[in-house]
Amino acid sequence: MNVKDVMSKEVVTCNPQDYVNEVADQMRTLDIGCLPVLSNKKLVGMITDRDIVTRSVAKDAKSKVEDVMTKSIISVSPDDSTAEASIIMARNQVRRLPVVENSELVGFISLADLAFPFPHVQEVSNAMESISEPRHY
Repeated sequence: MNVKDVMSKEVVTCNPQDYVNEVADQMRTLDIGCLPVLSNKKLVGMITDRDIVTRSVAKDAKSKVEDVMTKSIISVSPDDSTAEASIIMARNQVRRLPVVENSELVGFISLADLAFPFPHVQEVSNAMESISEPRHY
């Protein structure tokens, strides 16, 4: 099964010039933990609830998204397999990935999306186990 078969195609995004407090409010309202950051339709970063807490609240409440977003993007293609997506999630200890095609965001995939196609329960289980392991630096 491929990522395009299970990904969410309607994705809420923000832009680098948005204020973090507005993005945080949007995340709270939607009950989500991260948003892709787009500039001219190109994925330029991700902002997570953790980014907001560790890089904004702890420093400056009037920050813009570009000041606190994660700029190194880990993503998958719609044609990647769900098995590959779960391996990438496990390797990078993330629960969600943007789906990018030709440098444009076309969807989003989460562990929950991988859990629905029942034959992939073992892949999801393995990814979750790896994501939850403490990192050793």
